[in-house]
Amino acid sequence: MIVHLNGKLVPRDQALVSVFDRGFLFGDGLYEGLRAFDGRVVAMDLHVERLRQGLAECRIAWDAAEMAGLTDELLRANNLRDAFIYWQVTRGTPGPGQAVRGRVPAGPMMPTVMGFCYPTSGLAQNAAPAVKRAVISQDTRWLRGRVKSISLLGGVLAAIEAHEHGADDAILVRDGLVAEGTSSNVFVALEDGFGGTRIATPSLQSAPILAGVTRDLLLAADPAIEERSISVRELVEAREIMLTGTLSMVTSVVEIGGRPVGTGRPGPCAAGLLELLLRLIHGGR
Repeated sequence: MIVHLNGKLVPRDQALVSVFDRGFLFGDGLYEGLRAFDGRVVAMDLHVERLRQGLAECRIAWDAAEMAGLTDELLRANNLRDAFIYWQVTRGTPGPGQAVRGRVPAGPMMPTVMGFCYPTSGLAQNAAPAVKRAVISQDTRWLRGRVKSISLLGGVLAAIEAHEHGADDAILVRDGLVAEGTSSNVFVALEDGFGGTRIATPSLQSAPILAGVTRDLLLAADPAIEERSISVRELVEAREIMLTGTLSMVTSVVEIGGRPVGTGRPGPCAAGLLELLLRLIHGGR
C-alpha cells in the first residue's frame, strides 16, 4: 500500500507521524471517506465542500480543494480503480517552544494530511442491498455531529455494544429521536395511512448528525423523501429500515433488537434507494 502523507507518496511502513501530533493526542482533526468506481470518485464536490466547512469550523488551515488532485495521485500510485479512499487532516504537530498538551494551540502549525486507499467491489457487485442486524443505542457522542471529526470513541463504543448483543451495528437515539448509525445515515419506510409507504430520514436539526454525502444525493434526487424528526416508536414500527453511506451504499436492517424489521428481508424501498443511487453514480455523481 502506498500512502499519501504531507504531499509525498510513501510506502505504508514509512508513513510516520509524530506522537505529538494533535490528532493522536486530542483527536484534533477531520476525515473524509470517498468511494471510487472505475477510477471516478463519487460526488467529489460534496466531499470537498463538507471538509471545507469542517475545517473552517475547527480553524484548521488547509485547502480542501486539494483533496481531489491528491486522490487521483493516490489511486494511480496504488493502481486501483474500484476503491475506498480515506483522508485525514489534523491540526498538526506543535513546533519548538509550543506546548505539546495545550488545549488552545500556541500558534500556527502545519496540518498533517494523510490519505490511503484499498480495493473494494465494483458497481456490478452492488446490485442488491446488503443486510445488517442492529440494536438501538443511546447517543452519548458530542453535539457537533455535522463535523466529521476523527474523535470516534462514541461510535466505537456503540459498535462494540452492538457486537456484544450479536448485532452488526447500532442505531443511535437521543431524547427519543433517531439520530444515525455508527457510520451511516438512517432512512425508514413508514405506512402513510392510505395503504402506501413513505420514506423519511432524520433532519439535521432534529439530532446532531452528519450530512452524509449519500444521504444528500438521495434527498436531492427524490423530493418525496421526508426530512424530519423520527421517533424511536416510528423506528421500531417501520416497514423497512435502511442505512446509507459512502462505503456501505444502501444497507437493509432486517433485525433490530432481536426482532425482525418488516418481513425480515430487504424490501422494495431498500432496493429502490439502491437503484436510485446506482443511477446517480452511473450518471456521473
